[in-house]
Amino acid sequence: MTTDGEEPCALRAELDRLEWIDSRLPVPQTLASAPRAGGGHMALLKYPVGKPASAPENRVDPEQTTKLVARALRTVHRTATYELRFDNRLDMMLSAIATKVDSGHYDDTSFSGPYQRYSAKRLLEMLLERKPREPNLVFGHGSFGLAAVLIDQGKFTGITDWGRSGLCDPYLDLALAARSVVSVFGAELLPTFFSGYGVAHPDPLRLDYFALLAEFVA
Repeated sequence: MTTDGEEPCALRAELDRLEWIDSRLPVPQTLASAPRAGGGHMALLKYPVGKPASAPENRVDPEQTTKLVARALRTVHRTATYELRFDNRLDMMLSAIATKVDSGHYDDTSFSGPYQRYSAKRLLEMLLERKPREPNLVFGHGSFGLAAVLIDQGKFTGITDWGRSGLCDPYLDLALAARSVVSVFGAELLPTFFSGYGVAHPDPLRLDYFALLAEFVA
């Protein structure tokens, strides 16, 4: 049984996306769902077999696991976007981030690494100043990482956590994935990930940009 957490309607957002995905990808199946009497939503989901790529048993062979994670993301990005109504294009995301920054939603001490010396307002300004064009949009996961990829018997079997998915620049997921790979396995596995995804020489400027954007959405 799954219920809404702290973010309002988070489960409802995921259920809507799972309904759109339907049989396009190996994702959790919604067996039942209903609004809760006190607000929010609850659902019974059936998950694909497998353990997250970040689980101990999938850390035994980091290179193979990284390749499976790359394959999973490539599969997501190859999904046809026909009648896709969920929008994660930059204009939409930056507008939502700006609203949260203005309301004091972000804790300036929560940003990672080199971003810790900046305020949320200054980081948003940097995103607006450096905003790239979005020539190639795909159906993206929106919060991709090793924990979202299920693996069983050496194969990727499913992908979970779809509440933030939508039409987006593929580098949003690539930046999130890169951060997850580094966190779990180390930076030395990044070439394996990008090669497995199919982009041996990723654009470093776009990666940097979406890594900063990920500070606000991950």
